[in-house]
Amino acid sequence: MEEFYTVNQAAIALKVHPLTVRRYIKEGKLKAVRVGGNVRIALNDLRAFTQDFIPHTKQVRVQTAIQTKTFNFNDPLLRLKGIGMNMSKLESS
Repeated sequence: MEEFYTVNQAAIALKVHPLTVRRYIKEGKLKAVRVGGNVRIALNDLRAFTQDFIPHTKQVRVQTAIQTKTFNFNDPLLRLKGIGMNMSKLESS
């Protein structure tokens, strides 16, 4: 007698979400039968699917190197005058 899996059991075996298994069935990638109103997947069909299936590869973004600028006391940003502490007080201490 042939062994059948439910959608949830097939999802656990394939390590995917049950909706993904249902999508594979709808797209015709995975064979399934309807038994008594429930969807069942034959073990042989599941094995054939895993051997023939090529997973979708994700595109990996390459992160570009960020150029860093070292700050010194001649930087215009540090020369701003404002209320409170300024760089001239820090230089003198």
